Amino acid sequence: MDFINENLILVSLTIFVFLLAVFNELKIKEGNICGLSPMQAVKIINQNAVILDLQNKNDFEKKHLLDSQNIAAEDVSEKAGSIKRPLLLVCETGGVSKKSSLALRQKSFEQVFYVKGGIIEWERASLPTTSEQS
Repeated sequence: MDFINENLILVSLTIFVFLLAVFNELKIKEGNICGLSPMQAVKIINQNAVILDLQNKNDFEKKHLLDSQNIAAEDVSEKAGSIKRPLLLVCETGGVSKKSSLALRQKSFEQVFYVKGGIIEWERASLPTTSEQS
């Protein structure tokens, strides 16, 4: 007890760092729950999932997953409420879709997933994309 009383700042910082580490691990674990590799995403797509692409319109027109619908990230929650099938979110790198999928899961949408690494990882896995350009 004397050590704690004499080194209150050191003990407080140690507890703070420990709590940060725990919080970080929980965030990583939470992201892995709904994050899918491109090959896992194909399985969800084959189970009749709805694919929502969160890229801006110009990027979507250049490259997107086949049968995906372009939607702004801020409109995903509204759109998800009307969808009864599994929902797969995708963006260029996976960051926006991860954030959106976690937000939807906090609103009790359980069948929401995102592609880890986004379209970049999708193409690295040699999976096809399509475009709206001629």
